[in-house]
Amino acid sequence: MPFQILSLSGGGYMGLYTASVLARLEEQTEKPIAASFDLIAGTSVGGIIALGLSAGRTAVEIERAFVEDGDKIFPSSRPVTGWLRSWTRIVQGMPRSRYDPAPLRAIVDRLMQATPKMSDLKIPVLVTAVNLTKGKPRVFKTGHHPNYMLDWRLDVADVALATSAAPTYFPIHKIESELFADGGMYANSPDLIALHEAEHFLGRSRPEIRVLSIGTTTAAFALNAGMDRDLGSLGWMQDQRLPTVMIGSQQAMTDAMMRHLLGDGYIRIDHEQSPEQRKELALDCASPCAKENLQAAAASSAMESLRLSALGDMLRHRAPPFEFVNASLSKRGAALA
Repeated sequence: MPFQILSLSGGGYMGLYTASVLARLEEQTEKPIAASFDLIAGTSVGGIIALGLSAGRTAVEIERAFVEDGDKIFPSSRPVTGWLRSWTRIVQGMPRSRYDPAPLRAIVDRLMQATPKMSDLKIPVLVTAVNLTKGKPRVFKTGHHPNYMLDWRLDVADVALATSAAPTYFPIHKIESELFADGGMYANSPDLIALHEAEHFLGRSRPEIRVLSIGTTTAAFALNAGMDRDLGSLGWMQDQRLPTVMIGSQQAMTDAMMRHLLGDGYIRIDHEQSPEQRKELALDCASPCAKENLQAAAASSAMESLRLSALGDMLRHRAPPFEFVNASLSKRGAALA
């Protein structure tokens, strides 16, 4: 029986593309998209979507939250391009983080509803972050293995804010005594981490593993060979060069490795931004034009992907219910106490 993984990349408000792709696929299957997957992995906004899906929210509900509430988190104005935009972003981020995480937390709390703890989630989940206190990558996990003794006790909202605490955009997030930042700094696409989890901790053999990976619209990061090579801080910040290169190069490496490891068992859905779309899209832009562009790109990507017979097979799969080891033991012990 196949073991299927849904892996969701980070990308700020461009995660609307991810949610919209999932919503279009969900409409075709006429069942919650999460019902087709045995494990869901996510980074940053992809981590928030992963948590929402495991909590029982449909992709359509998550897409609606992006559309209706995105401008409560990020500006609804169009991005300012060129040097002015670069100067503006640097000045905004100098004294403190650009955005208050309170609106994001309110939206996460509303999405999760009756699932405040990781132990309340219904599908095994991996969510990446960086533990700044220990100076190590961190992967938050549901209690789907006997050795996982801590994470399933955490608040879902804390995990969501930890994975999405992007430097300069949101404050560092504190859970108990430890500090966390966005997992996109080392695994903007968590495909390989999810594959490792399935093989080494859930005991699945590689031939039975299938992965559906969904991006947040990839921007081309190739630079002009004739440009000034001594960019400096401002040059790297102009038109999001630094995050674009970091995210794009990570994704290219992950795609290549996953295709080598899984072959046809790996499907990646993404959209490359056109030069005109790049003027309208940003990690922190929730303008009406950005929403329209992201949803239109998602509809096109979903339509193209549904032509793949491998994706059809994947969506017809229905994952069996999962027994969460530590969560179930905890509830059983509480009942006997």
